Amino acid sequence: MEYGFLAIIPPLLAIIIALKTKQTLVSLFAGVWIGATIIYSWNPLVGFIATISDFIIPSIADSWNAGLLILVTLAGGFVHILKVSGAAQAFAQVATRKINTRKRAQTTTWASAFAFSYTEPVLILGTIMRPITDKLNVSRVKLAYILDSMGASLAAMSPISSYGPFITGLIGTQLVAIGLSDNPWSLFLAMIPYNLYGIFAMITVLFVIRTGLDIGPMYVAEKRAVETGKLIGENDKPLMVDQNDDLPEDYHLTMKNFLVPMGLLFATIFGVIFWSGDLINNGFRTSFIEGDIVLAISAGFIVGSIGAIFISMMTRLHDFKTSIDEWTKGIKNLIIVPMILVLAWSIGGVANEMGLGDYLSQIADSYLHASIIPAIIFALGAVIAFSTGSSWGVFAIMMPIAIPMADALGVPLPLIIGAVISGGLFGDHCSPISDTTILASTGAACDHIEHVNTQLPYALTVGGAAFIGFLAGGITGIPWIGIIATTVAIGAALYLLNKHVKRRVDDTKVDNQLNV
Repeated sequence: MEYGFLAIIPPLLAIIIALKTKQTLVSLFAGVWIGATIIYSWNPLVGFIATISDFIIPSIADSWNAGLLILVTLAGGFVHILKVSGAAQAFAQVATRKINTRKRAQTTTWASAFAFSYTEPVLILGTIMRPITDKLNVSRVKLAYILDSMGASLAAMSPISSYGPFITGLIGTQLVAIGLSDNPWSLFLAMIPYNLYGIFAMITVLFVIRTGLDIGPMYVAEKRAVETGKLIGENDKPLMVDQNDDLPEDYHLTMKNFLVPMGLLFATIFGVIFWSGDLINNGFRTSFIEGDIVLAISAGFIVGSIGAIFISMMTRLHDFKTSIDEWTKGIKNLIIVPMILVLAWSIGGVANEMGLGDYLSQIADSYLHASIIPAIIFALGAVIAFSTGSSWGVFAIMMPIAIPMADALGVPLPLIIGAVISGGLFGDHCSPISDTTILASTGAACDHIEHVNTQLPYALTVGGAAFIGFLAGGITGIPWIGIIATTVAIGAALYLLNKHVKRRVDDTKVDNQLNV
């Protein structure tokens, strides 16, 4: 059955309810229920039952989703045991000797993301850096913005992440279908300069950090953090609840509290990647590409937690029972995140069942002209990702449409592939039902909807510049013109925004002097 415009209703209402009420679970469930009701002949009772039986339960049964649920659950225990065992405090104690300003803390977070290019760094990096950014009064939503913008953007350009093989597989399938002999990995690498949103999102974060370009709701959050030390708003509901993790006054804290669990974490991650990717037969590069990264990180969280518990017991900070209780408490504290993820996947399942991607693609296909194909593909991908909360879904939906169309009309393949990837990332960053956005809020321990609100002005600025870039590249037929156009557009936008912020700061100083 074709649902047409009705396919837009469930995700759209879920997003509106979430932004209005800030009740993420309620809004997501409502969106799934509304979609199931439409599917089952507008019967709300049947729709309610189908919400659970046809969408929630199957989303948990999916092997990839189940693996991510395990990962997130274990992350709760690992994050909490790092705090109560003194690991995070030990790192902060040493790091703050060098990282002693807000700007340095944010820059270090940005740069450290490159060490996690094999996966999205939102959870681990957030855990490590949050004690430092907290001490230096960086708002939690600012930390979430850095994590979110660096996470998926970086992973989508890394050949050794889960993104790389997935995207390359989609490209390869289409090349075979249309009879091209190009190497899909070569096209993946050639696409990277034309992933305009991903590249310029990362550049913009660094510019924002170095210039203090806080705009919109982010300006309010950062001003509050600097002036009052309050890192979250009074009405905010962080996805992770802060616990009192003060250590006994006579406890001797050393870097081994940090190095042992983190060393075990990374040793296990790489060990499992190389084992699951068959290092001996496949070699370093291929084993990294084919390794099970979700399994590796999950195993890493378990072994890292064991290391933290061991140090806690050896230094007589906690006994075995207390350590296990603390680890379990961390899992309980984070239980809302798996629930949000399940409902986010469920609403994506509703959108897929109702053919949202196909509906939007058909509309665009009817009105496309060769010169504007890259820009339209980018915009359409952004709408689908925003509506479904999935960049991967966009890649899977749009790649079979974009590559054959580009080949038939003479549009450069790296440019069109970059448009697909960029559209998915842009919509994903803007969407409150995106799992990446949810994980960024978790890593920063901030209110999820506030993270979306504060990140949105930056995402829209970069997205607008990327659209101009894809339009320029498509109209001229010269892909690198798109890079130049995006650079000029984002440069002009950031310059004007920065000038506006400086004028506002100067006006505030004058007002303060007059009130003295």
